[in-house]
Amino acid sequence: MTIRSVFAALALAVLAAPALSSPAGSDAETAKKPTVSEIIRIAASYSCSPRKTCKQISSCREAMWLLKNCSWGHRLDRDNDGIPCEGTC
Repeated sequence: MTIRSVFAALALAVLAAPALSSPAGSDAETAKKPTVSEIIRIAASYSCSPRKTCKQISSCREAMWLLKNCSWGHRLDRDNDGIPCEGTC
């Protein structure tokens, strides 16, 4: 695992945090937040090489990581709405 992948994972976690928040009193508020070790494990499991298509991506989390961290990730978001692989996410 490289330092770059660790920082990418941490940046993704920070950027995704506001998007995952929900109104007060909801069940999502009590949901478990990922630990640093979980974030590092996630970053280590994804790679920008080789390029992938939406059919090859197994989760929305992976699609979001590829969109934010790979130079070719924008290709996963055909309608440029910020949501990659709409069939998965």
